[in-house]
Amino acid sequence: MNRFPIHFRSAGIQVKLNLILLATLTAVLGIFFLFYYAKTKAGMETEFRHQAAFFAENLSAGIEMPLWEMRYSIVEKIIDSAMLEKQIIAVFVKNGDSILVGKTRDKNRNTVKTGKEVSGSYYRESKDVVTDNNENLGTVEILLTREFMQKELDHSIVTLFATGIIANACLFLIMSLSIKKWIIFPVRHIISGIIRGTEQIFYSSGQVASASQSLAERNAEQAAAGGEISANLEETARVVRQNAEHAMQTDAFMKALVNTIDKALGSMNSLKDSMENISSAGEETSGLVKTIDEIAFRTNLLALNAAIEAAGAGDSGGGFAVVADEVRNLAMQSAGTARNAGELIEDSLQKIQKHAEILAETAEDFMETADSVHKVEKRILRIAENSEDHAMRIIQLDSALKEMDKITQSNAASAEQTASASEEMKAQIGKIKKHVGTLAALIRKNTATAVHGKQKQTPDF
Repeated sequence: MNRFPIHFRSAGIQVKLNLILLATLTAVLGIFFLFYYAKTKAGMETEFRHQAAFFAENLSAGIEMPLWEMRYSIVEKIIDSAMLEKQIIAVFVKNGDSILVGKTRDKNRNTVKTGKEVSGSYYRESKDVVTDNNENLGTVEILLTREFMQKELDHSIVTLFATGIIANACLFLIMSLSIKKWIIFPVRHIISGIIRGTEQIFYSSGQVASASQSLAERNAEQAAAGGEISANLEETARVVRQNAEHAMQTDAFMKALVNTIDKALGSMNSLKDSMENISSAGEETSGLVKTIDEIAFRTNLLALNAAIEAAGAGDSGGGFAVVADEVRNLAMQSAGTARNAGELIEDSLQKIQKHAEILAETAEDFMETADSVHKVEKRILRIAENSEDHAMRIIQLDSALKEMDKITQSNAASAEQTASASEEMKAQIGKIKKHVGTLAALIRKNTATAVHGKQKQTPDF
């Protein structure tokens, strides 16, 4: 439970410092005054006792001779002269328990003779009356009052208290003005700067938090886009690798096709050679047919001559004429057959020639096709090599993109942490603003009003 009153808790720090300073100075001066009072009182008490001892010593020395001679009237006079000291209340000269001479003061403080003990809180000092021969004549007992010492002590306390109040007021005024000049004003100036700085930091932290949050969102979007691009690149790399494999397979197929075309060209060249050989054989056969036709023609002439001769021979040449006639028929059949064979051979030669031309054109087309296939094979091989190179580059690009995606995700995490730290910093700055406002309010009331007004104008992010 708070022991301070409400009006003290709601007071400014300057008022509190002044109160604390006043209480501290009062406590210090009070302790000093108590110490001084105790020391003064102890000194007065010591002096009082010394005086009591001095009075007892002088009185015992003064009454030694009259007491030894038993002249008590002189003893009384000596006691009366001693009691001129106002602090002496009573003086007794005793011999054992009996009072030989006794003097005390009445209510009017006059000295009167008495034979009874005096009661009260007085200081007692005793001294034996001894002769030069060490003979004990009795005891002198003096009763002293502390009233005058207390009055002197009280007067000293009043003077000291007045001096303390004046000194306390002067010190309080000097220290209060010093605190105000060297502490309150600089602290107020520093607090004003802190308020402006914290407001600027508050705005900046809000902007940093907003920018960090936006950066984190963009990094997240970029990371998602990078993931999609990486997936697409992997799919593209797979397709390019398949195309490279297909191009390699096509290149192998084209090489096999080139070999087949080369074999076909060889076969066509062989066929062309065979056609040329057949054409040569047909020409030779045509020559033979012509020779047979000429032989048949000559045989026909010979048969005709033989028939003429057989007709000229008459009946003896009739058989010969029949043979000649048969030979002429065979010659005519041979000539007809030779002519038919010549026509067929000529037709075959024309067809063979035509087929040879077609074969030559086909061979040229096959050669052009082989050249085109060779070119296609080279281009397919180049496509396969380029596809493989593209696949490797896409793989490297995908690896770099994945590394970039990791960096982007790391940046996104860092941006989120920065945004969180900015939010935390903004919250801490808000707390600092409250504490600074409270401190400003403690230093000065109008500062608190200004701070609250500024806080109301400060937008929340």
